[in-house]
Amino acid sequence: MLRMRMNDFARDELGAGTIMGLLWFMLLVGITGMAVDITNGFREQTMLQATADASALAAVIDLPDEAVAVATAVAYSATNMATDDYGTVLIEADVDIGNWDASTHIFSTGALVPDAVRVRTRRSLENENPVPVNFLRIIGLMNWNVTTYAIAQRFIPECLLNDGLVARGIVDIVARNGFFNRICIHGQQGVIERQHNTHELGVTISTPDMYNDIVVPAGDYESNPGLPEAMREMSLDPRMVNHVDEIMVDMLAMENYVTPDYIDTSATSGTSLPSVEVKDKNWDFSDAEAGHIYHIQCSPMQQVGIPQGTILTGVVIISDCVIGVGANVFMSDVVLASLSGGNPGGNDDNGNAGGNGRGGTTSGHGGAGVEFANITFAANVQLGTPDNCTPGGGVQIFSNASVHFSSSMLINGLQIVVAGDVDLGAQAQGINGINVQAGGDITLASNNMFGICSGGAPNLLTVNYYRLVF
Repeated sequence: MLRMRMNDFARDELGAGTIMGLLWFMLLVGITGMAVDITNGFREQTMLQATADASALAAVIDLPDEAVAVATAVAYSATNMATDDYGTVLIEADVDIGNWDASTHIFSTGALVPDAVRVRTRRSLENENPVPVNFLRIIGLMNWNVTTYAIAQRFIPECLLNDGLVARGIVDIVARNGFFNRICIHGQQGVIERQHNTHELGVTISTPDMYNDIVVPAGDYESNPGLPEAMREMSLDPRMVNHVDEIMVDMLAMENYVTPDYIDTSATSGTSLPSVEVKDKNWDFSDAEAGHIYHIQCSPMQQVGIPQGTILTGVVIISDCVIGVGANVFMSDVVLASLSGGNPGGNDDNGNAGGNGRGGTTSGHGGAGVEFANITFAANVQLGTPDNCTPGGGVQIFSNASVHFSSSMLINGLQIVVAGDVDLGAQAQGINGINVQAGGDITLASNNMFGICSGGAPNLLTVNYYRLVF
């Protein structure tokens, strides 16, 4: 009897599908686990990467103070991924301060002057916050360890450190200009190259879209030797333009970061620094003494003129009104700035008010929309000492409007930062070291030579730029 029952049970096929069902169920759970848990792992990785990027960028802004940079990185990580929800994704030990070598793409620690921050964000067993899994527990996997990295760098574009002309608007290059020694020309809204401009190997002409924004009339590249080799595609905003007013105000306050070395900041009474000398619009510029800062207080609609033949050395001159610089003026170690918001009628060739200068004109390309030049230069002006770009002897010009130059100038180490347009005249005898940042357009007339000596404008003021490099 028992034997019969055993045989019946062995021949009974009822419930055979249960085994197959269990196998299919396990396979389904595995596939679902891979879909859900792996997707969740990638989601956590994306969040960690975004947090690493934000933390590194926030930290690099605080350099060179390494302790503050580390604290900032950790604080930003907690803001992006709250500790209560994700645990501690970034600890101080995972923040490294060092240098980034753009040529080798290598990050190194122990730098004397650090320029980069590397962070490692983690959800891991080591940090006691691994990413838990759900369905894959059936195969014994309990959690994911997810790690991401980011490196941010503080830098200054080469075009803003050496010889370079950078416009937020258009750079209009007329004819018969020569560009040498790796000078760079950048128009954020475009570059117009007309005829017979020469570009030495190493010169850069750039826009965000070089195929559409570099305009050559009639496509005549042959009449612009070296232009095809010089063309580059990049985006570069002249950020110093945003700080023009701030710079001029801080110079009047004798803030250390903007006060040139040639200004005397020693105490006169043993208790305070020398004050800025206040003058009116009738001040005789020939009385300017080296080592002093002069504030010309006048109505913005008035004009003050620097007479022809004036020699200025080692001074800072900041005017509330329009400035006209006469012919044959020489400047060395000079800051010239205007806070004026308008120019009622330009200046004559002697720098006198009310002449038929370029006041009230505009190049018409759009730019920043500033329609007047509040600093104008007559012919045959010499700015900077002809010393082949050795340190010192340069000139800096700041304007919250536009700047216009006449012809036959001689420039040796010049920085120009303006909110509006820069109009460089024709037939310059030589432009040896020039750095321009314009919120509007830059116009280069004919028969000029740019970047003849190596190096750039001395006493450059600039701002840092920041980027993710890894």
